[in-house]
Amino acid sequence: MKFFYNIAIILIYFLTGCSSSWLEIKPDQSLVVPKSAKDYQAWLNNVSKFNVSNSFGNMEVMADNLYLPDATYNGLSSSVVRNVYAWANGGTDFYGGVGSASWDDAYSKLLEINAVLEGMAKVNRSDAPTAWDNVRGSALFYRAFYHYAILAEFCQAYSDDDPLGIPLRTSSNVNDKIIRSSLKDSYSHVLKDLETAESLLPVTPENKLQPSRMAVWALLSRINLAMSNYDKALLYAQHCLANDDVLLDYNTLNTTAAFPFDRLNKEVIFLLYIANPSALSQTNHVVDSTLYRSYGQDDLRRELFFRINAGLPRFKGGYFGSASCFVGLATDEVYLNAIECLVRTEKLKDATELFNKLLVSRWKATKYNAIVFTDAKDALTQVLNERRKSLLFRCLRLSDIKRLNKSTDRQIWMRRKLNNEEIVLAPNDPKYVLPIPQQELVLNPMPQNPR
Repeated sequence: MKFFYNIAIILIYFLTGCSSSWLEIKPDQSLVVPKSAKDYQAWLNNVSKFNVSNSFGNMEVMADNLYLPDATYNGLSSSVVRNVYAWANGGTDFYGGVGSASWDDAYSKLLEINAVLEGMAKVNRSDAPTAWDNVRGSALFYRAFYHYAILAEFCQAYSDDDPLGIPLRTSSNVNDKIIRSSLKDSYSHVLKDLETAESLLPVTPENKLQPSRMAVWALLSRINLAMSNYDKALLYAQHCLANDDVLLDYNTLNTTAAFPFDRLNKEVIFLLYIANPSALSQTNHVVDSTLYRSYGQDDLRRELFFRINAGLPRFKGGYFGSASCFVGLATDEVYLNAIECLVRTEKLKDATELFNKLLVSRWKATKYNAIVFTDAKDALTQVLNERRKSLLFRCLRLSDIKRLNKSTDRQIWMRRKLNNEEIVLAPNDPKYVLPIPQQELVLNPMPQNPR
């Protein structure tokens, strides 16, 4: 096993020594030669590579779940984090010459994933068909996951006619031409990878660090929701819940524990977390006061999700079981996807049933009062509020804001008070999307995101 972990080490050394552009580099495949599905599975089992990411964190920093006190903001050592938080124009110096950790991390992973896919194409499937299917399906899942990570951060909300998608990395060949695909083509590629993975993976994984059909369905539901494809988002959520709809009873958790959640708890479908940027540190951020006050006194999330420090609420931690943000896939998100889609398609009875089933498990025993949805507009308001309250610090809020601003009349204006000035981010502002690193544009000319 150590041999195959060394594959990643060798690749990282090779990559960082050869180029600053993740779109141009590839591994020297003569360095190591895996020969079987088992070998390639060992490569993908490197959880320190594929189950932890530097992507996503900027999306939580940009969103409206938190704020930074002036002294904290001014004291941040990273100009990049300050620019992200302040929705800065930034210009060519947005990343201070150091590049984007999100961009680099995702493309470095895509490089290795493509090497696995190319290697598996040379392995005889008949030697171990189940293992071969699992490796190929897992690699396709990861490729979709990390392509989507780039889409979520570096693109506007989905539309069929937006030319500014992402560079799709589907090969480890440095000579392949790299272009910025349209948004439609970018999403189509991600969905195609997931649909292929669905046919290859088992329904449930050997462990929750590995992709599965459940994970594919959950991710397809997440992405289709982000695209405002509510029928498909509902379909995949229902596939997931038909196989496993078990929820945690928050009454069984210790509200006084530093980290109340088990990182492999029964709701987790696929475990992945981020290396938190400094703005998400428990000593730096403060949870938005209006959001914090929206939790009822008998709502267990109030105590499980937050701690009070210096009189201010901070996010305690979520489903990763530590202060690091969980950005994997879990049953509660699937419930919320399904509920919103049911409301939007005016299936209010079914939406009511799922909504109450979820919420009663979040409140103190006997304290939750069941609701009945009778009006779709009012129901959607309640569902979107609960979605924010349940999924905070999972780096999903910004995607929700972008799609709501794009496709509905529920537009959200974000405001920050910073050093005696108010900064306003209007709906559909170009600054909802981060700029592509300047050094990437030098090495691979492509249109830059407007700011």
